[in-house]
Amino acid sequence: MNKRPLYFDYAATTPVDERVIKVMVECLGFSGNFGNPASSSHAFGQQARQSVEQARQQVAELVGARRTRSSGPPAPPNPTTWRSRVSLRPVA
Repeated sequence: MNKRPLYFDYAATTPVDERVIKVMVECLGFSGNFGNPASSSHAFGQQARQSVEQARQQVAELVGARRTRSSGPPAPPNPTTWRSRVSLRPVA
């Protein structure tokens, strides 16, 4: 039997799935994929961007969503504006 007390304050912190930890550790350190995904002018940023896009696709598939553009002028790729330009809708 598990002797640890129950923890209900998930607003403060949440346990991370072991599979997520494994992938995150691969991004840490000098041998990892630690570049800035918003910096596409160098290989580190390009590799990090690919990892972010792969993660987005995996989450979208998991929750049954797809990426769609909202109305308005096209904007350059920028993670800080991604939410305002993209909405996730259930796949029909």
